[in-house]
Amino acid sequence: MDGSRLFLFGQSISLLGDGLAVLAIPLLVLQLTGSPVLSALAAAPRVIGYLIAGLPAGPLVDRADPWRVLIAADAVRMAVFLLLAAAVAVSGCPVTVILGLACVAGAAGVFFETALTVAVRDLYTGPRLMRANGFLETSGQLSLVLGPATVGVLMAAAGQEAALLANAGTFAVSLVTVWRTYRRLPVAEFAGTTTTVGAKRPVVLGAGVLGSVGAEFWSGLRYLVTSPSVASITLLQAVTSLGLGAETLIPFFARERLDASAVLVGLAVAGGGIGGALGALIAAAAGPRWSPVPMCLTGVLLMAVGLALVGLAPGVLCLALANALLAGASMVVVVVVRTLRQQVVPRPLLGRVTSAARSFVLAASAVGTMLTGLLTRLCGDNPRPVFLGAAVFVAVSTALVWAGVLGRTARRLDVFDRSNQCAPISS
Repeated sequence: MDGSRLFLFGQSISLLGDGLAVLAIPLLVLQLTGSPVLSALAAAPRVIGYLIAGLPAGPLVDRADPWRVLIAADAVRMAVFLLLAAAVAVSGCPVTVILGLACVAGAAGVFFETALTVAVRDLYTGPRLMRANGFLETSGQLSLVLGPATVGVLMAAAGQEAALLANAGTFAVSLVTVWRTYRRLPVAEFAGTTTTVGAKRPVVLGAGVLGSVGAEFWSGLRYLVTSPSVASITLLQAVTSLGLGAETLIPFFARERLDASAVLVGLAVAGGGIGGALGALIAAAAGPRWSPVPMCLTGVLLMAVGLALVGLAPGVLCLALANALLAGASMVVVVVVRTLRQQVVPRPLLGRVTSAARSFVLAASAVGTMLTGLLTRLCGDNPRPVFLGAAVFVAVSTALVWAGVLGRTARRLDVFDRSNQCAPISS
């Protein structure tokens, strides 16, 4: 198995670990405390991790060798789940310790995701870059379906400890594959700086990445705002995330308006996971042959259609299919935007620009979630008008972004993408 395939294999296993953690930690807290409130809080460490590590992750990844950040983050997450397995074996472990360890794993995950963006750019060029991003997003979507199911099987067959040890094992596999890939990479030149990715040579960073973490984060934010190409695709992603806040209403809609059972509610939600995986696969397969901006706009318009179909769904099956379309179109946009950002942003700035963009998009998503909840309450707990309004909002705001910013930079992005298609492909 060559280095690039080994790397993708390791990341698919790592993403499965993320999917396992979605259910493993809340179930552990529920088992130890019996409290549904504390169990719900156990699902929060990932969000808390972004709040803690979102600002410093980008600058620190840019300062350091991102491949070593990946290795360190995997080691931390592996250690956390080994300690959690030990906590199960030791009765009376305080739940605060478990939640604290989960927050550490969440923060390590933020560093990992930021460094992964840079590492993928190091490893793949040309058409392979979008294919790699599509593969990773597909694996991430499938992990959200397979991870919780795997936890359930492991707990039934061998107990909570087995599920936590399996989670630790996924990060161990990722660590080994990242390390082996890292050892094979040559010295590479990026935008006037020398970044050494061989294990026996020191890392030399350009002077532009030195300074305080806060100042470096703001420099990434300043680049994001002042670069027309990056600003336009980030604004488009933020706008769609604002509208996608309505997506969180799907379980409520299925339960309260369609009178669905718990199993059917799960079916409606699972449609999104399956659709997301298919959308990422489509982006990976078709992306290298399509111009990125038209592909991105097509994805956004299909998202608007998906939101409208969700609002008009007469039953759970139609809701599941509409959710699949919505999630699939969303994944197409995510893969295209991530690939464009990796291609356009100078490599020494990629970590901090990525973390700044992600913070911006997450903030828009949080605002969208709160607004859609409030609007649903104002509509008498009827989410149908909210879904339809979100569809109109996404379509109209996308047209405004195109007219105001994206239309002027579309040709530049397409030309840049074509030049990258002709770039030599790394092994």
